[in-house]
Amino acid sequence: MLKDLQDITQMTLAEKMICKARQIGFSFSQLDDDDKRIAVDQIMIRAAAICGCVLPTTEFFATFIAEEISIFILEFGYEELTLEEILLSFRLNAKDNADIDYVSFVGNCINVDYVAKVLGRYNIQRKLLDRKFQNKIDGYEL
Repeated sequence: MLKDLQDITQMTLAEKMICKARQIGFSFSQLDDDDKRIAVDQIMIRAAAICGCVLPTTEFFATFIAEEISIFILEFGYEELTLEEILLSFRLNAKDNADIDYVSFVGNCINVDYVAKVLGRYNIQRKLLDRKFQNKIDGYEL
């Protein structure tokens, strides 16, 4: 159904990218523990590469940051996002994007606060897109 709506609705590039990312992989909450850790490692490394921040300098500290990012995603309303969506949120933040407010990196290394702000901005756009689809399904003109 998402593919049908994607074809009939005028969408921005960011909206098309969000639709595509939603269709790739499982939601974060559906991953087993090992896959969650691998996913969080990817989030940390790719987010650092995208925003230019450094990674934790010790495995000990990296483990704590990874655990806290995982807890944040699972317990603060982002558990339905796929890994691809989470990575897209950082890419969209880096792009000069009129649809999403830019989040500046603050801190010494990748941290939960930065992840939270980027995911929060992304989730706003995701919910607006859901509303756009629901309006179309309900017969409202867009």
